[in-house]
Amino acid sequence: MTVGEKIRKFRTEQNLLQKELAQKCRMSQSAIRNYELGNRTPSSKQLEIIAAALGVSVFAISEPNLNSELGIMHVLFELEEDYNLKIVEDGGAYYLQAAPKKRGQASISDLIIEWGEANEKYKSREITKEEYAHWKNTFPASIAINRRK
Repeated sequence: MTVGEKIRKFRTEQNLLQKELAQKCRMSQSAIRNYELGNRTPSSKQLEIIAAALGVSVFAISEPNLNSELGIMHVLFELEEDYNLKIVEDGGAYYLQAAPKKRGQASISDLIIEWGEANEKYKSREITKEEYAHWKNTFPASIAINRRK
């Protein structure tokens, strides 16, 4: 989901018009419209103002930042919402489960299964570290490796 789509999502969830969000942010309505349409990209300062006006974390509306733990957490939240990824507790340990896909949705669970199978082949020494790295670097074309070996 793009930054603009996230802004629109949170704005509409709160039943705010673009004009109302713009007023809360002390920005123009056209600025909000252009952000939502992807015609313009808000600066980090503008994102902070918009996030505060929407009452959400700036990480929730920003591009994913995989260089920070908070950024990664918001990517996981998005995966939960968009791809039905579930957090499961088992004996005090938490792990992620790729649940069956929602209707009309890409199947992340099938792709995670492919990854798991390739990883198992690496751990069992059916493929080398280099072959496993190549599998990841050429994904999704590399899926064929799982089916050949």
